[in-house]
Amino acid sequence: MFSFRPKDPIGVRLGELKDTLLRYSKQEIRNPFVSLFKWTAYGLVGLIFVITGLGHLSLGGLRILQSETTVFDNGLSFIPYLIVFATLLLVALVSYRAIKSRS
Repeated sequence: MFSFRPKDPIGVRLGELKDTLLRYSKQEIRNPFVSLFKWTAYGLVGLIFVITGLGHLSLGGLRILQSETTVFDNGLSFIPYLIVFATLLLVALVSYRAIKSRS
């Protein structure tokens, strides 16, 4: 019958074919997924840092507007919140347009 022993020429060829297919699948399937995962992880870490930084900056700006200025006392105490919200909205709009222009 048919034997797959390594000393048979057909068995050797099938072993080489298996090795070639495994190397090709690693090169064309696994390696791109590993690269994609790495870049996605870097992007998520960067996103966390950017969001944390923007949160701290906006909170600091709000506290400066509330404590260092006397214009917003009494009935206008909501204005610093609107200023910080409008600033964050402007940052989001500029970021969105920058991302849209690259794609």
